[in-house]
Amino acid sequence: MFKNKKGRYSEKKINRDRKVISYEDMPLEDYEQEKTDLSPAAVKKIIIGVAIALVAGLIVFAFANRDKLTPANLSVWWTYDVLGNAGRGYPVNIVGTEVKSNNFTENQNRIAYASDTSFVTLNSTGSEIANVQLRHSKPVMKACENRFLTYGLGEKEYQVLSFDKALFTGEAQNVIYTGDIASNGVYCFVTEGDGFMSELYVFNSDNNRIFKYSFSEYYVNAVALNNDGSGCVACGLSSDGGAMKTGVYVLDFGKEEPVNTYVIPNDAIIDCKYISGRRAALVGDNASYVIKVGAEEYNTVSYEDKPMVNYCFSPKTGSFALALSKSGDGRSCTLISYNDNGDKIFEVDNKYGAESLSVLNGTMAVLDGNTIYAYNKAGELKYSCDAGTGSRAIILISDKTAYVLSINQIRLVDLSRNPATSDSAK
Repeated sequence: MFKNKKGRYSEKKINRDRKVISYEDMPLEDYEQEKTDLSPAAVKKIIIGVAIALVAGLIVFAFANRDKLTPANLSVWWTYDVLGNAGRGYPVNIVGTEVKSNNFTENQNRIAYASDTSFVTLNSTGSEIANVQLRHSKPVMKACENRFLTYGLGEKEYQVLSFDKALFTGEAQNVIYTGDIASNGVYCFVTEGDGFMSELYVFNSDNNRIFKYSFSEYYVNAVALNNDGSGCVACGLSSDGGAMKTGVYVLDFGKEEPVNTYVIPNDAIIDCKYISGRRAALVGDNASYVIKVGAEEYNTVSYEDKPMVNYCFSPKTGSFALALSKSGDGRSCTLISYNDNGDKIFEVDNKYGAESLSVLNGTMAVLDGNTIYAYNKAGELKYSCDAGTGSRAIILISDKTAYVLSINQIRLVDLSRNPATSDSAK
């Protein structure tokens, strides 16, 4: 019985002469020959060319972002963005009961904020990375990439933090007026002075004091470190015959005396920031100013008698922006972006308010109530998007997406889900 089966199977023969036809009714051997005209040497050259182009692109990218490709930044990226630690996405409820708009920041799609109780960081998927208790009754947060300084306004205690942990807690000799931190960990704060109007203290990343300067003529209320933490600009208030004036000091921590000093009459500086290597933007009540290290004069950006209702700095693009109201109620704002020389880049006629302002590349967005309005460089309203109830601040992270701080949440909003209509653009 088994022999018959074996014999039956052995009688089957494979027809080796049968031709297999492709979908084009062409023998496969002809089809394959047609598709492989390139010689192995040519293919090898193409692969090498593509590889060289990719390597060249990576080198250009690395050089353009060399200040960000630090070991600390790469470690954060690898640990919290590549290896996981994924959250459930946004929105994420805030820790504490209140986060002020100026205590809310973003770097490389990661969020950091200081509430009335805690310093908190979140990765791009909403996962909580750091949650450090703050002891400041009126916390102020300063940030530069993945380094943060928190202090209590009018208090002595301060904290230095990274994206994932607290690094140092210290106490100043006198109450702190203002401060700042650089991406390499150098930080400074200005305090009430002993025998002086105010004093500046600067520390390196090991928390050792490297510089001190005493101001005898001005109460310093704004300070900004330059990109590498080797110097700063400090702005202070005083009076001259009953009129207000601002003193500006450009300091190099390797020199005892200021590099430059300026006097700005009849104005008070609200905030300042280095927006490029040697240029800082100062935002005042009546005008803004650009300080160029080593230059004898400063550049003035006039508000043209319009109230300044909001501003933002954009060191990523070497620019800053202002929202100037055409009416006393702060609405109908003209939005203007300036480069690091104080020259106008582009201007947008915006009929809405500007409770928060954010600029990224060629997009400028404002928050008016619970609605985000986003414009391109041509002044066209591209998006009109609901930001959600209780919205307080926005930060653009691309031309089409933004983080939103509300009274109890942080949200990630896709602006493109609501493109501007002809009615909203009117």
